[in-house]
Amino acid sequence: MTSSMSTPMLETGTLLWQDMDNSSRSSNHPAAPGSVHSAYYYNGPVNLNQYNVEHVGNAIFGDNRGNLSQRAPGGKDNRKAIDEAEGLKYLMERVASGAIHDSDERCDAPKCMEETRVAVQEDILSWMEPGGQDAQKIMWVTGPAGTGKTAILGTIADTCKKKGTLAASFFFSAFSGSANRRTKRCFVPTLAFQLMGHGGSDGTREHILSSAAQDQGIIFTKNIEEQFIAMVLNPLLSMTQGHGSNTKAAPRVIIIDGLDECNVEQYQVSADPAHARAHLPTRRKEDDQREILSLLLHAANNPSFPFRILIASRPEVTIRDFFATDGKACTRELFLDNKYDPDADIALFYDAKFSTICRHFRIRPEEWPGKDAKLILVRNASGQFIYAATVVRYIEGSPHSPNLQSQSSNKPSTPHQRLQHILGQNRAQSSPNNPLEALDALYRLVLEACPDPELSMKWLGAAQIEDPGRRDKFPVWLLRLVLEASPGEEQYALGPLSSLLSTQISEENLLKSYSFYHKSFLDFLIDPTRCGERFLTEEEALTWVTQRFFQTLEKHVEGVVLQRSSDQQVYIALLEKMEELQKSSFQTVVPYILSGDVQQWAAAWAEWHQNPDMNAGITYPRRVILWMLNVIHRGCWQLLCRSSCRLATKNVTDVLKAKGWKVPSLTQVLRREWGEDFRYKDLKPPSNSQRNLDS
Repeated sequence: MTSSMSTPMLETGTLLWQDMDNSSRSSNHPAAPGSVHSAYYYNGPVNLNQYNVEHVGNAIFGDNRGNLSQRAPGGKDNRKAIDEAEGLKYLMERVASGAIHDSDERCDAPKCMEETRVAVQEDILSWMEPGGQDAQKIMWVTGPAGTGKTAILGTIADTCKKKGTLAASFFFSAFSGSANRRTKRCFVPTLAFQLMGHGGSDGTREHILSSAAQDQGIIFTKNIEEQFIAMVLNPLLSMTQGHGSNTKAAPRVIIIDGLDECNVEQYQVSADPAHARAHLPTRRKEDDQREILSLLLHAANNPSFPFRILIASRPEVTIRDFFATDGKACTRELFLDNKYDPDADIALFYDAKFSTICRHFRIRPEEWPGKDAKLILVRNASGQFIYAATVVRYIEGSPHSPNLQSQSSNKPSTPHQRLQHILGQNRAQSSPNNPLEALDALYRLVLEACPDPELSMKWLGAAQIEDPGRRDKFPVWLLRLVLEASPGEEQYALGPLSSLLSTQISEENLLKSYSFYHKSFLDFLIDPTRCGERFLTEEEALTWVTQRFFQTLEKHVEGVVLQRSSDQQVYIALLEKMEELQKSSFQTVVPYILSGDVQQWAAAWAEWHQNPDMNAGITYPRRVILWMLNVIHRGCWQLLCRSSCRLATKNVTDVLKAKGWKVPSLTQVLRREWGEDFRYKDLKPPSNSQRNLDS
């Protein structure tokens, strides 16, 4: 049937007319524009799409031809529902769910043990009380590393949620959890998402979702200030204006923890990684942290802003200066020092934990560990709960890690031996100017208790190398693949460190980087004055990773070639990182290149390219091979290759030639070299390939 007329969609309660001609409508039943229940004649099969026919008023159906759809009553309500659904979709794509205080990701986050940190919690909760005399809307909880700031704010968040006074929370984390918790990118959307649940009928939810849906989520391309005003501040101010002083009856709080762990997010404007690296902005993480503080201060200074803001961080210079200047009048500082008697709380913590250890190992608590031992441990903690927590983990050991020490080894294995090992440390040499000396001594002790401390440090150093593309550490699966020269080596190197990082890794967590319990341990690893003779530079760690890469090359075929394209991308990123090695460091890698079977490796990638049945989707054999040739060439002078480079390169290119690849001439290679490009950029897969693998 040829359509002579197409009627546009009508609003509330009307029908959607399609494929009509003028004769299809009776003159006895003219349409009444704007009428919801006007009678309409329609000749066509009735196809009720999504909505019930009962909502149609006086519809008369003729012969079955054409299609019929109907909107539910209330067009404006329906449009509103669609807008809210779209807004929610855009918003949820940008929410860092793991940063919310009660997320599953934070199920193992530290909390205050019952009857500990009572005075601190009382101070914070009294500051939140309605009708209080304290006009300062911001509280900054600060103190040295390891004093329990995250545990306190996590406990406060739980308490406020039970009381109905928690508006929103965001727990930054630079060393554990999802990547969305490490920058400001998801900060505003995550707060806005939580605030929607407190709006009730005041329009807060509608206001937030409307902002999110506008122009297909364009608000999320704006800077963080524009996002905050549109999605947090304006909806809240609208709520208070609509309800007058009623909001004062139940003040709520926004909780933000670990602001000092908010890292900078660099923006790349070029798709070329080399070009992007050369033009990275000079923005620092301190700039992003100050930007967040400025937004929160702006909100707190508004008399109509209904919430108080609780912030916790280390006393970093930028944050401290902000609260001492711009935010001074609006902020109350709570410093976690000896006035809160942390020693008493740490003693309670030890009592509870040692009781559990005794029960687990069937030790009589009146005989072990003894009052004097506990007093020494309390004194050594120096008010740092992180010390106490690490000590307990070390003493109880990991119930899942294999016992890798032999009976003749001097390494401690039982809880009693581990305790004696800690108590035997000589603290007389500690520096009074280093408040973390006791903690550092504990970290050094745990490392030295490893069967091979040097190997453990190399694994730890490798775990800290950053993927240049993702701005994140490399995942566990890749480090296992590249670093394990023999089965079980990972557990041999990291298993004894179970008090410092999680060594029991699920299949899901293989895609993430190693999870460390305390950021202070990572600070220890990168500080040569704290780490001492075991300190490893990033260059040294990367050199070892590159050596192991060629040493384990034969495993990569099954471990990467046959895996998902996303895994192959991370593999390429590691090759890209290895290409950054200094020439002097690369000399130590040469023997490993010569001993590795690069021919088998190249053949596997070439075979992957030629066989369309291997896997579906985008693959990256050409890019992998290009980066490998670039790494092999690393350390050569521009026009003079090492003999090892010439040999390894020939081994790769000979395999590719045999499989029909087009290998560039020496002139092409040198031209690319002079242009500071990939030397083998003109390398091409077979022309009969059915897939474009160069995208």
